[in-house]
Amino acid sequence: MDEHMPTRALARLAPPPGGEQRLRAALVAKTPSHRGWALPLAASLGCLCVLASVLALRPDPVDDRIREAVETAMTPPAGGIRVSGAQVEKVGSPDPDVRIYRLAAAPTR
Repeated sequence: MDEHMPTRALARLAPPPGGEQRLRAALVAKTPSHRGWALPLAASLGCLCVLASVLALRPDPVDDRIREAVETAMTPPAGGIRVSGAQVEKVGSPDPDVRIYRLAAAPTR
């Protein structure tokens, strides 16, 4: 049955004389290295710094909406009158120099 096993050729291999003892001694004598964490830690801290600076320098999306609302509030209306939160209707007047308006809906807040 061993003749048909795929590892049959590997079973005949043997380490050179004294090789196994040298390998075991080298594995026991090897001191663990703490350098393995230095590079990944430095890279992750660098990424965090780049991310923080990008987020700090990014313009706030609310600023555009506020700027747009202020510009809309500052532009004069087409009819020359503005009522906050309500709609107005122009009422005809016999005198062309007099303009009369009435509230079409209750003011909303």
